[in-house]
Amino acid sequence: MQNMPYEEQINALTKISKAIASDIYLEDILRLIVTVTAEIMDSNICSLMLIDEKKNELAIRATQSISEEYNKKPPLKIGEGVAGKAVKENKPIAIKDVTKEKEYKHKDIAKKEGLCSLLCVPLAVKGKVIGVINCYTSKPHDFTQTEINILTSVANQAAVAIENAELIVKSKVIQEELEIR
Repeated sequence: MQNMPYEEQINALTKISKAIASDIYLEDILRLIVTVTAEIMDSNICSLMLIDEKKNELAIRATQSISEEYNKKPPLKIGEGVAGKAVKENKPIAIKDVTKEKEYKHKDIAKKEGLCSLLCVPLAVKGKVIGVINCYTSKPHDFTQTEINILTSVANQAAVAIENAELIVKSKVIQEELEIR
């Protein structure tokens, strides 16, 4: 992110907020969020994980990664690994080198994919955490407060988009049930 001008960062955030306010499908919004975020954060892998409340675990829902192995990573329990901890504590976690971090679960994949630093930020709506957004760099990186703020802003927008999509689905189900009666 160090090398992206301020104006481009603002444009990227604007692109995300316009997508969220539009009526495109949630899956497309999530894919756009991770793609644009990877650009702003100068990140080689960016992923969005959501909580499956029935299973009480976090699974990848969107990523711009082409790595089959990363994309098929098994889900994490809440509280497990870096992402699970970010969910449990509802606060961003920055790690300089995931391959040396005892709580990081998939060191083998990280080494193979050349992942080094990680910034993991919770997606929260009205204080309720629904997932996380992860940004990885290929070289050791100390995330600045500005970078954390930008990713938090993206995470908040993503959380609202997901929440809205779920409300739309619920209201359609209710509408259909009422029409059957």
